[in-house]
Amino acid sequence: MHIIYGVDDNFIPLLSVSISSVLHTMQGETLHFHILSMGCKKENEEKLRHFIEGEGQKISFYELEEKLQELKKRIPGLNTGSFSPATLLRLFIPGVLPKNVTKALYLDADTVVLQSLTPLYATALSENALGMAAEPSIYKSHCRFLGLSEKEPYFNAGMILWNLSYFREQGLEEQCLRYYQLKMGRLPFNDQDILNIVCKGKIKPLPQRYNFFSNYYYFRYKALCENAPWYEKLEKKKGFKRAKAHPVMVHFAGASRPYVRGSGNPYGRAFPLLCGEQPVYSRRSKRKRAFYAAV
Repeated sequence: MHIIYGVDDNFIPLLSVSISSVLHTMQGETLHFHILSMGCKKENEEKLRHFIEGEGQKISFYELEEKLQELKKRIPGLNTGSFSPATLLRLFIPGVLPKNVTKALYLDADTVVLQSLTPLYATALSENALGMAAEPSIYKSHCRFLGLSEKEPYFNAGMILWNLSYFREQGLEEQCLRYYQLKMGRLPFNDQDILNIVCKGKIKPLPQRYNFFSNYYYFRYKALCENAPWYEKLEKKKGFKRAKAHPVMVHFAGASRPYVRGSGNPYGRAFPLLCGEQPVYSRRSKRKRAFYAAV
């Protein structure tokens, strides 16, 4: 199983916690982690390498600072706003990974995996370029800005199942860069917006449990459907309740994040355990039962 992350050095601590959660839930599986890096310190990369190889798994690093600089030259007005430029690393995945890697799973660094990813990875994408979970909380005004109708879904890029062979065959990486250039490098959600537009009609909707925003714990299903009328077709109420009760992967979004002092995140109980099992994040805890209580 090929798993991808894209980070700058500031996200290395969170990345190590997310990787720890994958290792914890995927014992017995063969894993290859691909880390797209933007200026990460070698000492942190070596800590991660020692950690992952010590678990009998593989890891590869791809330094892409130069490619980002080339993109900025191509698009002089490029501005990622409040997001780190590292968010754009996702656009380079098809071209950077070895050609013999035809399918891969991308995860944001601010995620924690609580159950096996094997069923997700086994999902057939057929003629779809990507598999993604919906983001029904997206602003209606943002969808209008992108030219999406009220019936067209919008997807979150915190978890992406990539059909790399299809993406390459269709030349979608270059199409993404051209669209970004057309928009003069100014999109509110950057590469997430790009993928939603360029791959529209080629995205397989995946269950919400595979990318469950932690703040969705406080949302009512009805309210999400009212905000995004298309959501009811993609995710039934039963599936949303299952995702809330037993998420496969939690994506820590909003103000309630377990690594923020005073946070009361409902899914944060696994975080102290995972901090104690990896080599970079400084918080430590021996409360191993916390992980299972969160599942």
